[in-house]
Formats: sequence, C-alpha cells, structure tokens
Amino acid sequence: MNSLSLAARLTGSQIFLTMIVKILSSSPNFAGVSYNTEKIDKDKGELMLAENFGPLQGLDRLRPEDYRNYLQLLAAQNKRVKNPQFHAAISAKGQTYDKYALTEIAVKWLTEMGYGRQPYLIVYHRDTKNNHVHAVSVRVGRDGKKINSGFEKIRAVQNLNKVMEMDETYKASRDIHKALGFQFSTQAQFMMVLESMGYVVKESAGQLQIIKYGKKLQEIPLAELQEQISRYHKDADRQKQLKAIFEKYRQVYRTDLSADVKPLPGGLTGKPDGYSSPFSEFLKAKLGIALLFHSKDGKPPYGYSVIDHREKTVWKGNEIMPLKTLLESKGTGEFIQAENEPEAFTVKQLSVEENDYYAALLKASLNNYPDFNQGLRHQGLILADDDGTAVLVDNKTQFAIPVSDLLTETELADFQGQYESPDPGEYYIPPVSISADIDDEAINGRNRRRKKKARTNSR
Repeated sequence: MNSLSLAARLTGSQIFLTMIVKILSSSPNFAGVSYNTEKIDKDKGELMLAENFGPLQGLDRLRPEDYRNYLQLLAAQNKRVKNPQFHAAISAKGQTYDKYALTEIAVKWLTEMGYGRQPYLIVYHRDTKNNHVHAVSVRVGRDGKKINSGFEKIRAVQNLNKVMEMDETYKASRDIHKALGFQFSTQAQFMMVLESMGYVVKESAGQLQIIKYGKKLQEIPLAELQEQISRYHKDADRQKQLKAIFEKYRQVYRTDLSADVKPLPGGLTGKPDGYSSPFSEFLKAKLGIALLFHSKDGKPPYGYSVIDHREKTVWKGNEIMPLKTLLESKGTGEFIQAENEPEAFTVKQLSVEENDYYAALLKASLNNYPDFNQGLRHQGLILADDDGTAVLVDNKTQFAIPVSDLLTETELADFQGQYESPDPGEYYIPPVSISADIDDEAINGRNRRRKKKARTNSR
C-alpha cells in the first residue's frame, strides 16, 4: 500500500468528488414520502430523522400518510405553489460516510437551503453501492411564503461544499491525505507535518489519534504508517540541492533566531511558540521550505527539522546543514514578505495516482461550482501561465501541473473554449527560477519541464 492508497482508504479516493447532491422532482402529493417509506418497509432503508412535525413528534407508530398529511397542511397555505414537495438525495462515494455522518451532513445542508425549520424526513438507503440519504420537506413555510427556490441546483452544490468545509472530520481527512503524501523516515516526522497544520497527535492502542478543537477527529493505524515509512528512500540529489540553497541564502539573510511569542491578556507575553529568522522566513515564503526548530523549557533550540513542501519530504536538519553552521551566518539581509505577493511554483511530473488526484480537483472546480474561480479558491488552487502553458498550482505545495495532463482532449477543448480570454489582472504569473547562478535542475529537480502550447487562462 503506497502513501496515496493509504490516504485514499482514510479519506476517499477522490476526496472532493466523494459527495454528490441532487434535487429530485417535485410533486403535488408528496410522493417522495411514499417512495422512501416503501424502502423502509422492504428493509432497504431506515428512517434516520423526522424533524419539526409538531404534535406528531410525540406519537408512536406513525404512518406515511400522517407525515404526508402534515406536509400537505402546510402546502395548502399557498395555492400558487403547484408542486410543493421538496425532495433531494445526498450520496457518498462507496462507504466513505456512514448513515449517521450522512444524516448530520443532510441536516446542515437543509439548514443552508432554508429548510432547517421546516418539517422534514431523512431516510437512509442501503440498496446501492454508494451510501446515500433522501430528504423530503415542503416548499411552503409556516408563514405561507414559498421557500426560496432560485438557482436551486446551483445553491445545492454551493451549500454542500460549504457544509463539507465546515465538517471538522472531513477537513481532518483532507489534511491527513496531504500529510501522507510526504516522504518521511520516522513516525515523529509524520506527526510533525500534522502538528504544523495545527493538530495534536497522540499514540494510543496501535493508532495515531488526530485531535483538534479538543476532539478526536481521525485515527491512523500505526502498522500501515510503519509500512509506508519502511519504503522511505532518501533523495540524494534533492539533499544536495537543499544544501546548495542553504549555503547560498545564509550568505544573504540573517540566520540568528528570534522567539515567536504569543501575546497574553494584560500586556503579558507567553513562552516561545517557535523560532524564526529572516533566512527561514525567506525559505518558507519563496521556496516552500519550512524550518521547525526544536527546544525545551524555553531554552535556545538544540536542533531543527526541514519540511520541504516542494518535494514533499521531511528532513532532519543535520542532513542538510548542522544547526551550529547554519547559525554562523554571514548574511545581514532582512526579509519582508510583500502583501499578497505570490510564491514561485515548480512544474513537476507526478505519479499516476497524484495526477488522478489533481485531475479530480480540477474537474470538481469546473463542474461542481457555479464559478470556476470560486471552485479553485475552495480547493486551494491557482490557474497560472508557465511560458504559454496553463498550469494548475497547488497553493500548499506550490506544485504546478499542466492542465493538458489532467484533462482528456475533449475536456481540454471545452476548457480552452471557456477560458480563452486572458485578463492580466486576474492572476499573477510567479517566477519559476529562484536563482541566476544555480542551475534550474539544482533548484527544482530533474522533473521540471515546460511545454509550448496555446495559452489558456483563468476566466
């Protein structure tokens, strides 16, 4: 099992396409109630929730017609609504979400759609390979006004995306997927990647518990993590590249460390919450290389680690440059990150699994959002131009993948037809090369490549 397959098992193979919402047909007589209760009668469904049905909530053994009559009673307040049934289905890919998680998602989604205070039924269906729930409600509110149905199908997708982003467990799954994409030689290094994302990671009963907001959000089997660690292979070429980068820029920027201290109430200051320098700030902002300094009890750091977001690898600091040598800086320069200044990116040849992953993200941005740019922002992506070639840039890793590698010929033609009018203010084309005197391969690796193709753009 490779790193991506472990991530897929934990989070779903195409994480942004694991959830689909569909608005089903309306009806004047609430046929959706009968359809779903028949599923229950045939043991192909389960009533998960019946909400806001007033006095019916206190009764036992309710019949389908009881729910239907209640919904029709509300619908009768507005005769202009000819088909008052609201019926929708939310489906997960395979078994990625169980009936309870789907029900919780459906409740949040109904609230975003304007049906949170309406009477509704949520029924789980178990008769297909994809777990899914149906929701049935009424389009007329208790005040007799029609629930907003403008751009309903578009808003359905928008609101599902909003709900899924709010779901803490889902976000944790996304972050675990990213962390598992790194190369690391120890369990501590993997934990470090997740901790840099704001998670607390603890080992318990053969599992790594992923904790945030005081709650356990996910678990990772240690045995499978160790299997991935056993396949770690040190990239000697990249190690040399990093050594060259460190040597060059420690001659330019100051490397002496200052403590990052969080302010406390009353003008007080807390204990150091990490260390940084102009050198480390430059590496992180411009080259995607993060330095994490290790210390105890507020004492100066005794060591450090390197998280190389470009090549998705975690290094022990001494493998690149001893801390003592690093701090013997000759550089005097300060680094000031310009506001909203974009970072450089690296065009990279990806594995088949990684290519499929980014293709899924691009297609989700194209098809699951009313606006393509909104989709890109939600996915943490940028569409940029690399010497005339449209590339998809991952904000987190700064990997750039040619769009032509992610779409079929038919999809690419449609893409180019929609986004062929460049707007210079729409996106910034960041620099690819970071040095004039270190060759391109030494900086970006042998996988960097360019293709000469017609320019497309982000509109």
